[in-house]
Amino acid sequence: QTLTTASVIGREFDFKLLSALRDDLTEDQLLQVIDESLDAHLLEDSPGSAGRYQFTHALIHETLLSELSAARRVRLHVRIGQALEELYGTGAEAHAAELARHFAEAEPVLGPEKLVKYSLLAGERALAAYTWEEALTHFERALAAKEGQPMDAETAALLFGLARARLAMSQRSLIQDIIASLSRAFYYYAEAGDVARAPAVAECPLPG
Repeated sequence: QTLTTASVIGREFDFKLLSALRDDLTEDQLLQVIDESLDAHLLEDSPGSAGRYQFTHALIHETLLSELSAARRVRLHVRIGQALEELYGTGAEAHAAELARHFAEAEPVLGPEKLVKYSLLAGERALAAYTWEEALTHFERALAAKEGQPMDAETAALLFGLARARLAMSQRSLIQDIIASLSRAFYYYAEAGDVARAPAVAECPLPG
């Protein structure tokens, strides 16, 4: 059960997080489970990271995940996302991609709010790190979650981020979609009187 919970966290996991999720076990009991798993070569220490472990083989990780029902998996992602928010505290933004992943899986229970929040943060961080494809994934996922909702500042920011990611990836075949995204974001900011963001959207360089 402990390893199954760990598998939902990911191929690699942190002892503190696992301990927060398995609050029915004492720390000593959890350490015993970890030690037995290490001895059985199911887990190994994560290189260079004290208190972090990883499954020795992807097949072990995938097998444990496959044994969970969809409903149970979603509920675990809810608990993991909430536990991570608490553990990271004010530093949660630096872990936005990790949080976005868990809250995306938790969406059937929690709704899209936190998925969108952390996907937007993760997308902007990915743009700043020049990882365009990752940024695109975050923005597209959040926009899909907000589909059918009224236009708001969050959607405008996602559209602007999506356009910048596509431009950075030189997706010229999607130029009309890029222009449409920029236009929707610009008109929202203009109507809202956002004198900082509206010019930034208008000045976004388009290919000649």
